[in-house]
Amino acid sequence: MKTAVIGTGNMGTALACLLADNGHTVACWDHMPEVVEDIKKNHSNSRFLPEVQLPSSITADHLLNHVVKEAALILIATPSLYFRQVVKEFSPFSLPGAVVVGASKGLEAGTLKRMSEVYAEATLHSADLYVALSGPSIANEFAHKRPTAVVIAGPNRSCLQKAAGALANPYFRVEISNDLVGVEWGGVLKNIYALGFGLLDGLNHGSPNLKAAFVTMALKEMKDIAASLGAKDKTLEGLAGLGDLVTTGFSSDSHNRKLGESLAQGMEYDKAIEKLGGVVPEGVRTLKVILEGRAVSAETPLARLIQMALSQPAARTKFVDEVWKIVF
Repeated sequence: MKTAVIGTGNMGTALACLLADNGHTVACWDHMPEVVEDIKKNHSNSRFLPEVQLPSSITADHLLNHVVKEAALILIATPSLYFRQVVKEFSPFSLPGAVVVGASKGLEAGTLKRMSEVYAEATLHSADLYVALSGPSIANEFAHKRPTAVVIAGPNRSCLQKAAGALANPYFRVEISNDLVGVEWGGVLKNIYALGFGLLDGLNHGSPNLKAAFVTMALKEMKDIAASLGAKDKTLEGLAGLGDLVTTGFSSDSHNRKLGESLAQGMEYDKAIEKLGGVVPEGVRTLKVILEGRAVSAETPLARLIQMALSQPAARTKFVDEVWKIVF
């Protein structure tokens, strides 16, 4: 089956490798010419996934219409900031029945909509063809064929089965969910609490006992928020909620966790963002949405504490004590 991967950061590149490993024809697109050339000439992506040799069957092109043409499955792995733009650009050239898998976790800047909502507005085809992919999936791990389990959700059962069939193999397990809202919000909300994990580590208080208490409180808060937004309670207890929270909170690859850690170690906010390549982690914007959004009716003491620590240097030194007050 011909597949297309739009966006070859570490996640997109790892998923391209997975699809190729599963025997599919894979064409990649990226807005960075040097990344496209690296994939074409060297079968590598030294910028985003330097330790992995890409299968020779993976191709790349700087023209989006060439990549999606005749692809039966299109996987989008761009930052949420560019999601609407790429959907609008490729939609006129994609097959009307192509399944579109969204691996972009986050909310659209400005509209604050989930990616499935953005896709429904931007596509020329049926919104029912969209499948959201989420769960604990560090790209570098499954690119090296280490066991990984994810969850996909969408409105069309046949599309979910087609996506699962394309992605699943012995080291990459795919669970199917009918809770699109819950799966997407799980992938968004965990970024908030990953900031908190970073604060704990930066203050040298990342002990297993404290982290266990923090995970318990964070999950409860995530479930309450997601439920107020229409998610099913059980969804956040699975891969899209608890699983992704643990992975993102504990992983050294998490930008959200890195930001919290840098701030707790005394780095100024602007310097910490610069250290991350100038990209503001998704958790920062999500915090604003959750704490200021009228649609959220849940109690969010932990999220408010994290926001205070991000904006007020003096609050960072007291973060552990304040967390302790909430836990007990």
